[in-house]
Amino acid sequence: MRLRDLLSSEEAQAPADPCLLRLLRLPGGERDLDRPVLGTVTIDLPDPGRFVSPGDLVLSGLAWHRQDRQGRQDTAADPSDAFVRVLVEAGAVALGAGEARFGHVPDDLVEACARYGLPLLAVGVEVPFTSVTEYVARGRTEERIGGLAALVDRHRRFSTDRQAGAGADALLELLLAELDLRAHILSPTGRQIAGARPPLPEKTASALAGRFLAAERAGERAPHRTVARGTAFSLFPVRSGALEGDSAPGAALTDWLIAVEADSADWNDERVDLLDRLARLVAVERAGRDTDRTMRRRAAERLLALVGPAAAGESEQALLEEEEAAARLTAGAAGVVGADDRGGSGGPEGRLRWQAVSARLDPKGVHGFPVAASVRDLLEEVLLHPRCLGPDAGPRMAVTAAGDGAEAVAFVLVGAEGLLTPDAVVRVAGGSLPRGLRAGERLAFGVSDPVGGAAQLRHALAQARNARQVAAPSQAVAACGPDDLAAHVMALLPLIPAEVRREFSRRLLAPLTDYDRRYRSDLVPTLRSFLEHDGSWARCGEALHLHVNSLRYRISRIEALTGRNLSRLEDKMDFAAALRMG
Repeated sequence: MRLRDLLSSEEAQAPADPCLLRLLRLPGGERDLDRPVLGTVTIDLPDPGRFVSPGDLVLSGLAWHRQDRQGRQDTAADPSDAFVRVLVEAGAVALGAGEARFGHVPDDLVEACARYGLPLLAVGVEVPFTSVTEYVARGRTEERIGGLAALVDRHRRFSTDRQAGAGADALLELLLAELDLRAHILSPTGRQIAGARPPLPEKTASALAGRFLAAERAGERAPHRTVARGTAFSLFPVRSGALEGDSAPGAALTDWLIAVEADSADWNDERVDLLDRLARLVAVERAGRDTDRTMRRRAAERLLALVGPAAAGESEQALLEEEEAAARLTAGAAGVVGADDRGGSGGPEGRLRWQAVSARLDPKGVHGFPVAASVRDLLEEVLLHPRCLGPDAGPRMAVTAAGDGAEAVAFVLVGAEGLLTPDAVVRVAGGSLPRGLRAGERLAFGVSDPVGGAAQLRHALAQARNARQVAAPSQAVAACGPDDLAAHVMALLPLIPAEVRREFSRRLLAPLTDYDRRYRSDLVPTLRSFLEHDGSWARCGEALHLHVNSLRYRISRIEALTGRNLSRLEDKMDFAAALRMG
Protein backbone atom coordinates (compact mmCIF):
# COMPACT_ATOMS: atom_id res chain seq x y z
CA MET A 1 0.00 0.00 0.00
CA ARG A 2 1.21 3.50 -0.88
CA LEU A 3 0.62 6.76 0.95
CA ARG A 4 -1.53 8.06 -1.88
CA ASP A 5 -4.05 5.27 -1.24
CA LEU A 6 -5.05 6.93 2.05
CA LEU A 7 -5.68 10.46 0.78
CA SER A 8 -9.02 12.21 0.25
CA SER A 9 -7.53 14.30 -2.58
CA GLU A 10 -9.30 13.26 -5.78
CA GLU A 11 -6.18 13.59 -7.93
CA ALA A 12 -4.16 11.33 -5.58
CA GLN A 13 -6.70 8.60 -5.00
CA ALA A 14 -8.20 5.71 -6.89
CA PRO A 15 -11.99 6.08 -7.26
CA ALA A 16 -12.73 2.89 -5.36
CA ASP A 17 -10.77 3.91 -2.23
CA PRO A 18 -12.55 5.55 0.73
CA CYS A 19 -11.70 9.17 1.67
CA LEU A 20 -9.77 8.76 4.90
CA LEU A 21 -7.16 11.49 5.37
CA ARG A 22 -6.49 14.99 4.13
CA LEU A 23 -3.04 16.06 2.94
CA LEU A 24 -1.50 19.01 4.79
CA ARG A 25 2.21 18.91 3.99
CA LEU A 26 4.21 16.98 1.40
CA PRO A 27 7.80 18.28 1.81
CA GLY A 28 9.28 15.88 -0.72
CA GLY A 29 6.75 16.59 -3.44
CA GLU A 30 4.72 14.07 -5.41
CA ARG A 31 7.29 11.30 -4.99
CA ASP A 32 6.37 11.11 -1.28
CA LEU A 33 2.95 9.83 -2.30
CA ASP A 34 4.61 6.56 -3.38
CA ARG A 35 6.07 5.85 0.04
CA PRO A 36 5.07 2.30 1.09
CA VAL A 37 2.93 2.01 4.23
CA LEU A 38 3.84 -1.20 6.06
CA GLY A 39 1.65 -0.69 9.13
CA THR A 40 0.10 1.80 11.55
CA VAL A 41 0.78 2.73 15.17
CA THR A 42 -1.25 5.03 17.44
CA ILE A 43 0.89 7.14 19.79
CA ASP A 44 0.09 9.93 22.23
CA LEU A 45 3.35 9.94 24.19
CA PRO A 46 5.87 12.79 23.84
CA ASP A 47 8.70 10.27 23.09
CA PRO A 48 7.27 7.71 20.63
CA GLY A 49 10.55 6.30 19.29
CA ARG A 50 10.51 2.82 20.83
CA PHE A 51 7.01 2.09 19.51
CA VAL A 52 7.62 3.06 15.86
CA SER A 53 9.02 0.73 13.19
CA PRO A 54 10.30 1.63 9.73
CA GLY A 55 7.38 1.99 7.31
CA ASP A 56 4.80 2.88 9.96
CA LEU A 57 2.10 5.52 9.54
CA VAL A 58 1.94 7.19 12.96
CA LEU A 59 -1.51 8.27 14.17
CA SER A 60 -1.65 10.74 17.08
CA GLY A 61 -4.48 12.52 18.89
CA LEU A 62 -1.89 15.16 20.03
CA ALA A 63 -2.48 14.59 23.77
CA TRP A 64 1.24 15.28 24.22
CA HIS A 65 0.94 18.76 22.60
CA ARG A 66 0.70 21.77 25.00
CA GLN A 67 -0.77 25.20 24.17
CA ASP A 68 -1.69 28.14 26.46
CA ARG A 69 -5.11 29.79 26.49
CA GLN A 70 -4.03 32.40 23.94
CA GLY A 71 -3.17 29.61 21.52
CA ARG A 72 0.56 30.21 21.79
CA GLN A 73 2.97 27.31 22.29
CA ASP A 74 4.67 26.74 25.62
CA THR A 75 8.07 28.50 25.53
CA ALA A 76 9.84 26.02 27.84
CA ALA A 77 10.34 23.50 25.02
CA ASP A 78 9.33 22.67 21.48
CA PRO A 79 7.43 19.38 21.80
CA SER A 80 6.44 19.30 18.10
CA ASP A 81 10.06 19.53 16.97
CA ALA A 82 11.13 16.75 19.35
CA PHE A 83 8.15 14.54 18.44
CA VAL A 84 8.67 14.79 14.66
CA ARG A 85 12.45 14.36 14.91
CA VAL A 86 12.02 11.07 16.80
CA LEU A 87 9.50 9.81 14.19
CA VAL A 88 11.88 10.54 11.32
CA GLU A 89 14.77 8.83 13.11
CA ALA A 90 12.58 5.74 13.67
CA GLY A 91 11.72 5.52 9.95
CA ALA A 92 8.06 6.59 10.02
CA VAL A 93 6.43 7.06 6.60
CA ALA A 94 4.09 9.91 7.64
CA LEU A 95 2.23 11.45 10.58
CA GLY A 96 -1.55 11.43 10.74
CA ALA A 97 -2.56 14.18 13.23
CA GLY A 98 -6.06 14.09 14.71
CA GLU A 99 -8.11 17.32 14.61
CA ALA A 100 -10.46 16.32 17.42
CA ARG A 101 -8.53 18.02 20.26
CA PHE A 102 -7.83 21.47 18.77
CA GLY A 103 -10.19 21.45 15.78
CA HIS A 104 -7.16 21.78 13.53
CA VAL A 105 -3.54 20.71 13.31
CA PRO A 106 -1.29 23.18 15.23
CA ASP A 107 0.94 25.38 13.05
CA ASP A 108 4.12 24.48 14.94
CA LEU A 109 3.53 20.78 14.12
CA VAL A 110 3.03 21.65 10.43
CA GLU A 111 6.29 23.61 10.48
CA ALA A 112 8.20 20.79 12.24
CA CYS A 113 7.05 18.25 9.62
CA ALA A 114 8.16 20.61 6.86
CA ARG A 115 11.50 21.09 8.59
CA TYR A 116 12.23 17.36 8.88
CA GLY A 117 10.67 16.32 5.55
CA LEU A 118 7.90 14.19 7.06
CA PRO A 119 4.57 14.04 5.17
CA LEU A 120 1.71 15.33 7.36
CA LEU A 121 -1.90 14.20 7.05
CA ALA A 122 -4.97 15.50 8.89
CA VAL A 123 -7.37 12.98 10.45
CA GLY A 124 -10.81 14.57 10.62
CA VAL A 125 -13.10 14.32 13.61
CA GLU A 126 -15.40 12.01 11.67
CA VAL A 127 -12.61 9.46 10.98
CA PRO A 128 -11.74 7.02 13.84
CA PHE A 129 -8.14 5.90 14.02
CA THR A 130 -9.39 2.29 14.00
CA SER A 131 -10.82 2.84 10.50
CA VAL A 132 -7.41 3.89 9.21
CA THR A 133 -5.69 0.96 10.94
CA GLU A 134 -8.18 -1.57 9.56
CA TYR A 135 -7.94 -0.11 6.06
CA VAL A 136 -4.13 -0.40 6.04
CA ALA A 137 -4.22 -3.93 7.46
CA ARG A 138 -6.80 -5.00 4.87
CA GLY A 139 -4.70 -3.55 2.07
CA ARG A 140 -1.55 -5.30 3.29
CA THR A 141 -3.40 -8.63 3.42
CA GLU A 142 -4.66 -8.16 -0.13
CA GLU A 143 -1.13 -7.34 -1.27
CA ARG A 144 0.26 -10.51 0.28
CA ILE A 145 -2.47 -12.62 -1.25
CA GLY A 146 -1.91 -10.95 -4.60
CA GLY A 147 1.85 -11.47 -4.35
CA LEU A 148 1.45 -15.17 -3.57
CA ALA A 149 -1.10 -15.54 -6.36
CA ALA A 150 1.35 -13.90 -8.74
CA LEU A 151 4.08 -16.23 -7.51
CA VAL A 152 1.94 -19.30 -8.14
CA ASP A 153 0.86 -18.01 -11.55
CA ARG A 154 4.41 -17.21 -12.59
CA HIS A 155 5.61 -20.61 -11.49
CA ARG A 156 2.84 -22.29 -13.45
CA ARG A 157 4.02 -20.47 -16.56
CA PHE A 158 7.70 -21.00 -15.86
CA SER A 159 7.29 -24.74 -15.34
CA THR A 160 6.56 -25.11 -19.06
CA ASP A 161 10.01 -23.73 -19.90
CA ARG A 162 12.50 -26.59 -20.14
CA GLN A 163 15.58 -24.43 -20.42
CA ALA A 164 17.72 -25.00 -17.31
CA GLY A 165 17.49 -22.20 -14.81
CA ALA A 166 15.09 -19.93 -16.72
CA GLY A 167 12.25 -20.42 -14.27
CA ALA A 168 14.58 -19.94 -11.32
CA ASP A 169 15.68 -16.60 -12.74
CA ALA A 170 12.10 -15.40 -13.05
CA LEU A 171 11.20 -16.54 -9.54
CA LEU A 172 14.10 -14.55 -8.17
CA GLU A 173 13.00 -11.52 -10.18
CA LEU A 174 9.74 -11.63 -8.24
CA LEU A 175 11.63 -11.88 -4.96
CA LEU A 176 13.81 -8.90 -5.83
CA ALA A 177 10.84 -6.79 -6.93
CA GLU A 178 8.45 -7.59 -4.10
CA LEU A 179 10.82 -7.83 -1.13
CA ASP A 180 13.54 -5.44 -2.27
CA LEU A 181 16.28 -8.06 -1.80
CA ARG A 182 19.28 -9.26 -3.75
CA ALA A 183 19.52 -13.03 -3.98
CA HIS A 184 21.44 -15.72 -5.86
CA ILE A 185 20.72 -19.39 -6.53
CA LEU A 186 23.96 -21.37 -6.18
CA SER A 187 24.95 -24.98 -6.73
CA PRO A 188 26.96 -26.85 -4.08
CA THR A 189 30.12 -26.03 -6.07
CA GLY A 190 29.29 -22.29 -6.07
CA ARG A 191 28.06 -22.14 -9.68
CA GLN A 192 25.59 -19.26 -10.02
CA ILE A 193 22.42 -20.66 -11.59
CA ALA A 194 20.29 -17.53 -11.33
CA GLY A 195 20.17 -14.31 -9.42
CA ALA A 196 20.94 -10.64 -9.13
CA ARG A 197 23.36 -8.84 -11.43
CA PRO A 198 26.25 -8.45 -11.32
CA PRO A 199 26.82 -12.03 -10.17
CA LEU A 200 28.81 -12.82 -7.08
CA PRO A 201 32.59 -13.14 -7.43
CA GLU A 202 33.54 -16.76 -7.92
CA LYS A 203 35.46 -16.98 -4.63
CA THR A 204 32.54 -15.49 -2.72
CA ALA A 205 30.06 -17.92 -4.28
CA SER A 206 32.34 -20.87 -3.48
CA ALA A 207 32.78 -19.66 0.11
CA LEU A 208 29.00 -19.34 0.57
CA ALA A 209 28.46 -22.84 -0.83
CA GLY A 210 31.13 -24.17 1.56
CA ARG A 211 29.50 -22.43 4.53
CA PHE A 212 26.14 -23.91 3.52
CA LEU A 213 27.55 -27.45 3.24
CA ALA A 214 29.35 -27.18 6.58
CA ALA A 215 26.17 -25.97 8.30
CA GLU A 216 24.12 -28.77 6.76
CA ARG A 217 26.73 -31.35 7.75
CA ALA A 218 26.61 -30.05 11.33
CA GLY A 219 22.81 -30.29 11.36
CA GLU A 220 22.28 -26.56 11.90
CA ARG A 221 18.78 -25.22 11.38
CA ALA A 222 18.24 -23.18 8.22
CA PRO A 223 18.44 -20.41 7.23
CA HIS A 224 22.18 -20.31 7.82
CA ARG A 225 23.56 -16.85 8.51
CA THR A 226 27.05 -15.78 7.47
CA VAL A 227 29.11 -12.82 6.30
CA ALA A 228 31.15 -12.68 3.08
CA ARG A 229 33.13 -9.69 1.82
CA GLY A 230 31.53 -7.52 4.51
CA THR A 231 27.95 -8.43 3.44
CA ALA A 232 25.48 -10.39 5.55
CA PHE A 233 23.95 -13.43 3.82
CA SER A 234 21.15 -15.83 4.75
CA LEU A 235 21.37 -19.25 3.09
CA PHE A 236 18.17 -21.20 2.36
CA PRO A 237 18.43 -24.83 1.16
CA VAL A 238 16.81 -25.94 -2.09
CA ARG A 239 16.39 -29.60 -1.22
CA SER A 240 17.20 -32.07 -3.98
CA GLY A 241 14.72 -34.46 -2.34
CA ALA A 242 11.96 -31.87 -1.83
CA LEU A 243 9.54 -33.58 -4.20
CA GLU A 244 9.70 -36.77 -2.18
CA GLY A 245 9.10 -34.85 1.04
CA ASP A 246 12.65 -35.54 2.27
CA SER A 247 13.88 -32.48 4.17
CA ALA A 248 16.76 -34.25 5.91
CA PRO A 249 20.21 -32.89 5.14
CA GLY A 250 21.61 -36.32 4.21
CA ALA A 251 22.02 -35.39 0.54
CA ALA A 252 23.13 -31.81 1.14
CA LEU A 253 26.12 -32.34 -1.16
CA THR A 254 23.72 -32.18 -4.10
CA ASP A 255 21.37 -29.46 -2.78
CA TRP A 256 21.21 -25.99 -4.28
CA LEU A 257 20.93 -22.95 -2.06
CA ILE A 258 19.43 -19.45 -2.21
CA ALA A 259 21.91 -16.88 -0.88
CA VAL A 260 19.99 -13.75 0.16
CA GLU A 261 21.98 -10.58 0.82
CA ALA A 262 20.35 -9.87 4.18
CA ASP A 263 20.45 -11.02 7.78
CA SER A 264 17.36 -13.15 8.40
CA ALA A 265 17.67 -12.49 12.14
CA ASP A 266 15.98 -9.15 11.43
CA TRP A 267 13.01 -10.76 9.66
CA ASN A 268 9.61 -11.79 10.96
CA ASP A 269 8.34 -15.35 10.59
CA GLU A 270 6.20 -14.39 7.60
CA ARG A 271 9.18 -13.28 5.53
CA VAL A 272 11.23 -16.37 6.45
CA ASP A 273 8.28 -18.57 5.47
CA LEU A 274 8.00 -16.79 2.11
CA LEU A 275 11.67 -17.54 1.38
CA ASP A 276 11.14 -21.18 2.37
CA ARG A 277 8.22 -21.35 -0.06
CA LEU A 278 10.35 -19.81 -2.78
CA ALA A 279 13.04 -22.45 -2.14
CA ARG A 280 10.43 -25.19 -2.60
CA LEU A 281 9.28 -23.66 -5.88
CA VAL A 282 12.87 -23.51 -7.09
CA ALA A 283 13.22 -27.20 -6.14
CA VAL A 284 10.18 -28.01 -8.29
CA GLU A 285 11.65 -25.92 -11.08
CA ARG A 286 14.95 -27.78 -10.79
CA ALA A 287 13.25 -31.16 -11.07
CA GLY A 288 11.01 -30.08 -13.93
CA ARG A 289 13.85 -28.87 -16.14
CA ASP A 290 15.56 -32.28 -16.25
CA THR A 291 13.67 -33.90 -19.15
CA ASP A 292 16.59 -33.65 -21.56
CA ARG A 293 19.09 -34.59 -18.87
CA THR A 294 17.07 -37.70 -18.03
CA MET A 295 17.29 -38.79 -21.66
CA ARG A 296 21.06 -38.30 -21.63
CA ARG A 297 21.32 -40.25 -18.39
CA ARG A 298 19.54 -43.19 -19.99
CA ALA A 299 21.80 -43.01 -23.02
CA ALA A 300 24.86 -42.93 -20.75
CA GLU A 301 23.56 -45.93 -18.83
CA ARG A 302 23.16 -47.84 -22.08
CA LEU A 303 26.61 -46.82 -23.29
CA LEU A 304 28.19 -47.83 -19.97
CA ALA A 305 26.60 -51.26 -20.25
CA LEU A 306 28.16 -51.63 -23.70
CA VAL A 307 31.68 -50.44 -22.91
CA GLY A 308 32.03 -51.52 -19.27
CA PRO A 309 34.14 -54.49 -18.16
CA ALA A 310 31.07 -56.73 -18.06
CA ALA A 311 30.29 -56.00 -21.72
CA ALA A 312 30.49 -58.58 -24.46
CA GLY A 313 33.58 -59.05 -26.63
CA GLU A 314 34.54 -56.81 -29.53
CA SER A 315 31.99 -58.29 -31.92
CA GLU A 316 30.78 -56.31 -34.89
CA GLN A 317 27.30 -56.11 -33.39
CA ALA A 318 28.68 -54.77 -30.09
CA LEU A 319 30.62 -52.06 -31.91
CA LEU A 320 27.53 -51.06 -33.88
CA GLU A 321 25.53 -50.78 -30.67
CA GLU A 322 28.26 -48.66 -29.11
CA GLU A 323 28.27 -46.36 -32.13
CA GLU A 324 24.47 -46.01 -31.96
CA ALA A 325 24.44 -45.18 -28.25
CA ALA A 326 27.25 -42.67 -28.73
CA ALA A 327 25.45 -41.08 -31.66
CA ARG A 328 22.45 -40.34 -29.44
CA LEU A 329 24.68 -38.41 -27.06
CA THR A 330 26.42 -36.61 -29.91
CA ALA A 331 23.06 -35.50 -31.32
CA GLY A 332 22.30 -33.81 -28.02
CA ALA A 333 25.31 -31.57 -28.50
CA ALA A 334 24.16 -30.18 -31.86
CA GLY A 335 24.24 -26.41 -31.84
CA VAL A 336 26.64 -26.28 -28.90
CA VAL A 337 29.84 -27.32 -30.64
CA GLY A 338 30.95 -25.76 -33.88
CA ALA A 339 30.12 -27.18 -37.27
CA ASP A 340 33.75 -28.28 -37.78
CA ASP A 341 33.57 -30.33 -34.60
CA ARG A 342 30.40 -32.29 -35.44
CA GLY A 343 32.07 -34.72 -37.71
CA GLY A 344 31.15 -38.02 -36.14
CA SER A 345 33.51 -40.54 -34.61
CA GLY A 346 37.00 -41.34 -35.66
CA GLY A 347 37.51 -37.99 -37.40
CA PRO A 348 40.61 -35.85 -37.58
CA GLU A 349 42.15 -34.06 -34.65
CA GLY A 350 39.96 -30.99 -35.03
CA ARG A 351 36.70 -32.92 -34.73
CA LEU A 352 34.53 -33.80 -31.76
CA ARG A 353 36.13 -36.20 -29.30
CA TRP A 354 35.17 -38.05 -26.15
CA GLN A 355 36.46 -38.05 -22.61
CA ALA A 356 35.37 -40.35 -19.80
CA VAL A 357 35.17 -39.30 -16.14
CA SER A 358 34.87 -41.56 -13.10
CA ALA A 359 33.91 -40.22 -9.67
CA ARG A 360 33.63 -42.12 -6.41
CA LEU A 361 32.61 -41.08 -2.91
CA ASP A 362 34.03 -43.42 -0.28
CA PRO A 363 32.07 -43.10 2.96
CA LYS A 364 32.88 -44.27 6.46
CA GLY A 365 29.87 -45.14 8.54
CA VAL A 366 27.51 -42.53 7.08
CA HIS A 367 23.91 -43.70 7.28
CA GLY A 368 21.95 -43.38 4.05
CA PHE A 369 24.78 -41.88 1.97
CA PRO A 370 25.97 -42.18 -0.69
CA VAL A 371 23.24 -43.42 -2.99
CA ALA A 372 23.64 -43.81 -6.71
CA ALA A 373 21.54 -40.77 -7.63
CA SER A 374 23.46 -38.55 -5.20
CA VAL A 375 26.91 -39.38 -6.61
CA ARG A 376 25.58 -39.02 -10.14
CA ASP A 377 24.04 -35.62 -9.36
CA LEU A 378 27.21 -34.52 -7.62
CA LEU A 379 29.35 -35.35 -10.66
CA GLU A 380 26.88 -33.46 -12.86
CA GLU A 381 27.13 -30.38 -10.65
CA VAL A 382 30.93 -30.44 -10.84
CA LEU A 383 31.00 -30.78 -14.63
CA LEU A 384 28.35 -28.07 -15.11
CA HIS A 385 30.62 -25.48 -13.50
CA PRO A 386 31.96 -23.13 -16.22
CA ARG A 387 35.54 -23.81 -15.11
CA CYS A 388 35.25 -27.44 -16.23
CA LEU A 389 33.59 -27.44 -19.66
CA GLY A 390 32.57 -23.82 -20.22
CA PRO A 391 29.09 -22.27 -20.18
CA ASP A 392 27.44 -24.83 -22.52
CA ALA A 393 28.29 -28.01 -20.65
CA GLY A 394 24.78 -29.44 -20.22
CA PRO A 395 24.13 -30.84 -23.71
CA ARG A 396 27.73 -32.06 -24.03
CA MET A 397 27.74 -34.51 -21.16
CA ALA A 398 25.83 -37.54 -19.93
CA VAL A 399 26.22 -39.03 -16.46
CA THR A 400 25.01 -42.27 -14.93
CA ALA A 401 25.45 -44.23 -11.71
CA ALA A 402 27.87 -47.15 -11.92
CA GLY A 403 29.28 -50.05 -9.96
CA ASP A 404 28.12 -50.36 -6.36
CA GLY A 405 26.29 -47.01 -6.31
CA ALA A 406 29.22 -45.09 -4.83
CA GLU A 407 30.60 -44.44 -8.32
CA ALA A 408 29.30 -42.33 -11.20
CA VAL A 409 30.57 -42.23 -14.78
CA ALA A 410 30.32 -39.39 -17.28
CA PHE A 411 30.87 -39.33 -21.02
CA VAL A 412 31.85 -35.86 -22.20
CA LEU A 413 31.97 -34.44 -25.72
CA VAL A 414 34.82 -32.01 -26.33
CA GLY A 415 36.15 -30.12 -29.33
CA ALA A 416 39.69 -29.53 -30.46
CA GLU A 417 40.11 -27.08 -27.58
CA GLY A 418 38.60 -26.81 -24.12
CA LEU A 419 39.45 -30.33 -22.97
CA LEU A 420 38.44 -31.36 -19.48
CA THR A 421 41.46 -31.47 -17.14
CA PRO A 422 41.93 -32.94 -13.66
CA ASP A 423 43.16 -29.54 -12.48
CA ALA A 424 39.85 -27.92 -13.48
CA VAL A 425 37.87 -30.66 -11.76
CA VAL A 426 39.79 -30.40 -8.49
CA ARG A 427 39.58 -26.59 -8.50
CA VAL A 428 35.80 -26.78 -8.76
CA ALA A 429 35.20 -29.74 -6.44
CA GLY A 430 37.92 -28.82 -3.97
CA GLY A 431 36.62 -25.32 -3.30
CA SER A 432 33.43 -25.99 -1.33
CA LEU A 433 32.72 -29.73 -1.32
CA PRO A 434 35.33 -30.72 1.33
CA ARG A 435 33.31 -28.74 3.90
CA GLY A 436 30.33 -31.01 3.23
CA LEU A 437 32.28 -34.26 3.67
CA ARG A 438 32.23 -36.01 7.02
CA ALA A 439 35.32 -37.36 8.73
CA GLY A 440 36.71 -40.29 6.73
CA GLU A 441 34.82 -39.51 3.51
CA ARG A 442 36.81 -39.03 0.34
CA LEU A 443 35.77 -37.85 -3.13
CA ALA A 444 38.04 -38.93 -6.00
CA PHE A 445 37.84 -38.19 -9.73
CA GLY A 446 39.60 -39.74 -12.72
CA VAL A 447 39.69 -38.11 -16.17
CA SER A 448 40.70 -39.89 -19.39
CA ASP A 449 42.56 -38.62 -22.42
CA PRO A 450 40.31 -37.58 -25.34
CA VAL A 451 39.54 -40.37 -27.80
CA GLY A 452 38.38 -40.11 -31.39
CA GLY A 453 35.29 -42.30 -31.43
CA ALA A 454 32.89 -44.60 -29.64
CA ALA A 455 35.06 -47.65 -30.42
CA GLN A 456 37.72 -46.23 -28.07
CA LEU A 457 35.38 -45.39 -25.20
CA ARG A 458 36.11 -48.68 -23.45
CA HIS A 459 39.77 -47.73 -23.24
CA ALA A 460 38.86 -44.19 -22.08
CA LEU A 461 36.62 -45.52 -19.32
CA ALA A 462 39.31 -47.92 -18.06
CA GLN A 463 41.82 -45.08 -18.14
CA ALA A 464 39.52 -42.78 -16.12
CA ARG A 465 38.89 -45.48 -13.51
CA ASN A 466 42.58 -46.26 -13.17
CA ALA A 467 43.37 -42.56 -12.80
CA ARG A 468 40.70 -42.21 -10.10
CA GLN A 469 42.23 -45.03 -8.08
CA VAL A 470 45.63 -43.34 -7.93
CA ALA A 471 44.25 -39.87 -7.04
CA ALA A 472 46.01 -38.55 -3.92
CA PRO A 473 44.75 -40.79 -1.09
CA SER A 474 45.62 -38.25 1.60
CA GLN A 475 43.28 -35.55 0.24
CA ALA A 476 39.52 -35.33 0.87
CA VAL A 477 38.91 -34.27 -2.74
CA ALA A 478 41.38 -35.31 -5.44
CA ALA A 479 41.48 -35.70 -9.22
CA CYS A 480 43.92 -37.51 -11.46
CA GLY A 481 44.50 -37.93 -15.19
CA PRO A 482 46.55 -40.24 -17.42
CA ASP A 483 49.65 -38.06 -17.09
CA ASP A 484 49.66 -38.79 -13.37
CA LEU A 485 49.69 -42.53 -14.10
CA ALA A 486 53.02 -42.18 -15.88
CA ALA A 487 54.52 -39.60 -13.52
CA HIS A 488 55.87 -42.12 -10.99
CA VAL A 489 55.91 -45.87 -10.55
CA MET A 490 54.38 -45.44 -7.08
CA ALA A 491 51.23 -44.08 -8.73
CA LEU A 492 50.56 -47.57 -10.07
CA LEU A 493 50.37 -49.19 -6.64
CA PRO A 494 46.60 -48.61 -6.18
CA LEU A 495 46.02 -50.62 -9.36
CA ILE A 496 47.36 -53.74 -7.65
CA PRO A 497 44.65 -55.75 -5.85
CA ALA A 498 44.35 -54.82 -2.19
CA GLU A 499 45.03 -58.38 -0.96
CA VAL A 500 48.27 -58.53 -2.94
CA ARG A 501 49.41 -55.13 -1.61
CA ARG A 502 48.73 -56.08 2.00
CA GLU A 503 50.51 -59.44 1.71
CA PHE A 504 53.60 -57.89 0.07
CA SER A 505 53.85 -55.21 2.75
CA ARG A 506 53.31 -57.68 5.58
CA ARG A 507 55.94 -60.16 4.40
CA LEU A 508 58.66 -57.56 3.86
CA LEU A 509 58.06 -55.43 6.96
CA ALA A 510 56.89 -58.07 9.44
CA PRO A 511 60.41 -58.76 10.85
CA LEU A 512 60.85 -55.04 11.53
CA THR A 513 57.43 -54.45 13.11
CA ASP A 514 57.86 -57.55 15.32
CA TYR A 515 61.30 -56.34 16.43
CA ASP A 516 59.96 -52.85 17.20
CA ARG A 517 57.09 -54.27 19.22
CA ARG A 518 59.33 -56.65 21.18
CA TYR A 519 62.16 -54.24 21.96
CA ARG A 520 60.32 -50.91 21.71
CA SER A 521 62.70 -49.75 19.00
CA ASP A 522 62.13 -47.56 15.93
CA LEU A 523 63.40 -49.54 12.97
CA VAL A 524 60.34 -48.87 10.76
CA PRO A 525 60.38 -45.05 11.35
CA THR A 526 64.16 -45.11 10.76
CA LEU A 527 63.71 -46.94 7.45
CA ARG A 528 61.05 -44.48 6.32
CA SER A 529 63.21 -41.47 7.19
CA PHE A 530 66.27 -42.99 5.49
CA LEU A 531 64.34 -43.43 2.22
CA GLU A 532 62.73 -39.98 2.44
CA HIS A 533 66.21 -38.44 2.72
CA ASP A 534 67.46 -40.36 -0.35
CA GLY A 535 69.82 -42.52 1.71
CA SER A 536 71.77 -39.55 3.07
CA TRP A 537 73.34 -40.55 6.40
CA ALA A 538 73.92 -36.95 7.51
CA ARG A 539 70.45 -35.57 6.70
CA CYS A 540 68.63 -38.63 8.03
CA GLY A 541 70.65 -38.59 11.27
CA GLU A 542 69.93 -34.88 11.70
CA ALA A 543 66.20 -35.41 11.16
CA LEU A 544 66.11 -38.27 13.71
CA HIS A 545 68.51 -36.54 16.14
CA LEU A 546 70.84 -39.55 15.89
CA HIS A 547 74.61 -39.82 15.61
CA VAL A 548 75.63 -41.28 12.27
CA ASN A 549 77.09 -44.35 14.00
CA SER A 550 73.74 -45.00 15.72
CA LEU A 551 71.95 -44.63 12.40
CA ARG A 552 74.38 -47.07 10.74
CA TYR A 553 73.68 -49.59 13.50
CA ARG A 554 69.90 -49.35 12.93
CA ILE A 555 70.26 -49.75 9.15
CA SER A 556 72.45 -52.80 9.65
CA ARG A 557 69.77 -54.33 11.90
CA ILE A 558 67.13 -53.66 9.20
CA GLU A 559 69.27 -55.38 6.56
CA ALA A 560 70.03 -58.34 8.84
CA LEU A 561 66.39 -58.90 9.78
CA THR A 562 65.04 -58.66 6.22
CA GLY A 563 67.93 -60.07 4.21
CA ARG A 564 67.88 -56.94 2.00
CA ASN A 565 70.66 -54.48 1.13
CA LEU A 566 69.73 -50.78 1.28
CA SER A 567 72.60 -49.88 -1.03
CA ARG A 568 70.81 -51.67 -3.88
CA LEU A 569 68.17 -49.72 -5.90
CA GLU A 570 65.81 -52.71 -6.19
CA ASP A 571 65.68 -53.22 -2.43
CA LYS A 572 65.14 -49.50 -1.81
CA MET A 573 62.18 -49.54 -4.22
CA ASP A 574 60.72 -52.64 -2.55
CA PHE A 575 60.94 -51.03 0.89
CA ALA A 576 59.40 -47.78 -0.39
CA ALA A 577 56.51 -49.70 -1.97
CA ALA A 578 55.93 -51.76 1.19
CA LEU A 579 55.82 -48.64 3.35
CA ARG A 580 53.40 -46.96 0.92
CA MET A 581 51.10 -50.00 0.82
CA GLY A 582 51.22 -50.78 4.53
